[in-house]
Amino acid sequence: MTLLITLLILSIIIFIHELGHFLAARVFKMPISEFSIGMGPELLSYKKSYTKYSVRGIPMGGFVNIDGMDIEKPVENGFNSKPAYQRFIVLFAGVFMNFVLAFIIMMSLTFISGKYDIVDDGSIGYISEKAPAYNDLKVGDKIKEIDNIKIENWNDITVIMRNIKKDKLNMVIERDGVLIEKKIKLIYDEKNQKYMIGINPKYIHSKYGFIEGIKEGVKSFNELFSTVFKGLKMLVKGEVKSDEVSGPIGMVRIVDEFVKTGKILLVWLTAMLSVNIGIFNLLPFPALDGGRIIFVILEMIGIKINKKIEERVHLIGMVILILLFFIITGNDIKNIFKK
Repeated sequence: MTLLITLLILSIIIFIHELGHFLAARVFKMPISEFSIGMGPELLSYKKSYTKYSVRGIPMGGFVNIDGMDIEKPVENGFNSKPAYQRFIVLFAGVFMNFVLAFIIMMSLTFISGKYDIVDDGSIGYISEKAPAYNDLKVGDKIKEIDNIKIENWNDITVIMRNIKKDKLNMVIERDGVLIEKKIKLIYDEKNQKYMIGINPKYIHSKYGFIEGIKEGVKSFNELFSTVFKGLKMLVKGEVKSDEVSGPIGMVRIVDEFVKTGKILLVWLTAMLSVNIGIFNLLPFPALDGGRIIFVILEMIGIKINKKIEERVHLIGMVILILLFFIITGNDIKNIFKK
């Protein structure tokens, strides 16, 4: 089941990427011989005008064949016959669609999940079962005093606990309108070297308003984009250990962990992977969209590279990418046996 979910996620992301190239090529009237969902042997096909639309046997992504990219086979209105700015847009469109997918997902999650606002009157919303206070306090209790200090909000509790150096404290709580005095035993957090009650505040769940939700959705997307960008930057700079890099096999393991945590996080993972694939494709490396875009930009500023040399560079880049794919896959297998 996890394998199918992984294939579905990657298929959606790659399909959206290829759809971007397809739509942009259509706008500039570039001939497209085939637009396929999936890879491998053809199962179904439908031809409209010049373009064949197909479904293939391996449910993994898809592809779009834009005629005229092969310099040995020039085509009327083909890719290489078009102005540089049009080729730039077609090449960038796939990455752009990856970002659009992630943005829509993050925006949707924002409105679906809503927000949690703290009930800032000292009300208890959670008590750890490991804490001694679990036997003395109840969810819904309001903390009114700690060691004769009046409590107005949760910040008051935080300030007091920051300076506590003993394992017990006196507390006045309000329960069902009645004030009750309690002597609460604390737990010691070895990691942070401080005493804790073992409680969290009460929260109220509510939906975002339209404007507030849009702002929060944009903020969530920006944070996701920034996180993924920093991660890839560390990877390029060699600051990530080899055993921390995952390929297709490692992806199945990651998806399995997210499946256990729930559907919302699985959808978030889809957004994260879409941004990841988008940024990766923008890297100025031969064979990737980013590598091809570099040559188009050079042409736009008056530096024209021989097309045959460019294609050789992209071929070398493709070979390197395939080698990296096998190395990362081998790393995934090694990590499985380690565990």
